[in-house]
Amino acid sequence: MSLQQLQVGPIAATEGSNPTMRGSRDACGVVQHGHAKFQEAVYRGNCYAVADQTAKTMPAGLSTAPTTVTLFNPKGNNKLAVIWFGGVVTLVATTAAATIWVAANNNIAAAAVTGTAGVPANCLIGNANAPSILTFTAATLPVAPVAIDVLGAFLTGAITVDTHVQALGKWYEGALIIAPGGALSFQSSTASAAGAFGSWIWEEIPV
Repeated sequence: MSLQQLQVGPIAATEGSNPTMRGSRDACGVVQHGHAKFQEAVYRGNCYAVADQTAKTMPAGLSTAPTTVTLFNPKGNNKLAVIWFGGVVTLVATTAAATIWVAANNNIAAAAVTGTAGVPANCLIGNANAPSILTFTAATLPVAPVAIDVLGAFLTGAITVDTHVQALGKWYEGALIIAPGGALSFQSSTASAAGAFGSWIWEEIPV
C-alpha cells in the first residue's frame, strides 16, 4: 500500500489538477475545520457580505416593507445563495420587547422584491466580482414573509451602561439557502427605535 505524500505549506492548485496533499511542518496532514472551511470559497471570489450603512426603524410584525437589509435571489438566476451568517444589532432600546426573526418569502411565483439597492462587497477584499443576489434596504416584498428562525430579542432597558452591544446573529453555515425567486429579511414583532442595523454573509454556488 502506498502512502499519500504531503507537501508542507500552502498549495495553489490549478483547476483539474491532482495536487499533493498539504502537510504541516510536523508532517501531519492539514485539514480545514471550523471557520477556516470558508476560506476556499472566499479565495475563489464567490462570497459576499452586506450591512446597513445607516440606522433603521424596524416595522412591527411580519412586514412587507422591511427596512434592514434584505436578500433576494432574482428569478432565472443560475446561482443559489448559501447563507453563512445573518445578524441584527440595535443602538436604541425598544419601547416594548421585540422578538427578532429571520423571515422568508418562498413563493417563487410571486412578484419580485424591489427597493433601494444595498452596498454589498466581495469577501475577497479588493476583488471586483459583484454578486448576482440582490440586496435591498427599504425593500418591498410581494407578500408578508414567514418567520423561520428567531435571532433573539430587543428589550426596553437602558443599553448605554454596557461597554458594548452584542449583535443578535447566527452562523448558519449553509443551513439556509435562497433559491431563485426567494428572499430573506429581518423582522421584528414590535416596532424598533431608529437604531437597527442588519448584516448578511453568503456564498454563491451554481444551481
